[in-house]
Amino acid sequence: MNGTTGAAQDNGGLRAVLQALRPSPLPPCVLAVVVATEGSTYRKAGALIVLPADGARVGWLSGGCLEAELETTAAEALRDSRARHLRLDTRGDDDLLFGSASGCRGVVELLLLPLDETAPLLAALRSLDTSAGVELELCADGAGRATSAAGEWQWPAGAAPAPGRWSLRLRAPERLLLLGAGPESAPLLRLAHLLGWSVDVVESRARWHAALAGADALHRDVAGVPALLASGRYAAAVVMSHHYSRDLAALQHAAAAGIGWIGLLGPVARRDALLAELDADLRARLLPRLQAPVGLRLGGEGPEAIALSIMAALQSRDGA
Repeated sequence: MNGTTGAAQDNGGLRAVLQALRPSPLPPCVLAVVVATEGSTYRKAGALIVLPADGARVGWLSGGCLEAELETTAAEALRDSRARHLRLDTRGDDDLLFGSASGCRGVVELLLLPLDETAPLLAALRSLDTSAGVELELCADGAGRATSAAGEWQWPAGAAPAPGRWSLRLRAPERLLLLGAGPESAPLLRLAHLLGWSVDVVESRARWHAALAGADALHRDVAGVPALLASGRYAAAVVMSHHYSRDLAALQHAAAAGIGWIGLLGPVARRDALLAELDADLRARLLPRLQAPVGLRLGGEGPEAIALSIMAALQSRDGA
């Protein structure tokens, strides 16, 4: 069976927010959108936080110093079913004595929008499961418009008229394709999810399937690899089957595809042997995109250390 979806429990970033918005029907909650910042701030424009009625907040605004005020304002927005514009300024000395005492010296502006299952904004955010991004136009009174490849949504004001208009682009969580599996797979999946990535895996060998239960999609037919690589869905791929001929086939397909970052697990001698088996044209197309051996040198050994080194390389790659 292809495309089996796993139920990952450890999620971070936008991935965690989208997971919190997935239940249907969605219980009433507030979505806090960081619409603008100035100076030193923990989060930047486009950050999202979900604040349900039960207080089980998903996402962070600061190191914990601004959350109390955010949660109080969100409770008011939820109670009244009215949008709120919140401006938090920690630049002054008074904040050190009487405010959050963060010392960050910055300004964060947020729009707090009540959501339920009927909200057009909810439908727009859920479209990030299948689209690359969502363009948002938000007004301080709560009115807005969202567009993505899946459609366009509009909603009226949810508060009294107020100055303020912002345009934001939300990018879908980055997606990683693992070509093969091994002992590193389970810790790599957990780390990737914590950092907000979505992860699909191609692996036909049944002995690894239990370790891949957390994958967003498990593809068991290796014949589908060329189509996956050509789909444009993936920011990166890692070839890691621990099997020479499987890795050679995966590198051949990756070289022919346009994916911009390709990692290869294994030592230098194995890399050179695999590259020597590619024809000159494929090798020339692959080399500028190939990270091999994949991973940053962080120290340590074993599956967990290797998984950490791979994610460190992915997070630090050009354009990340």
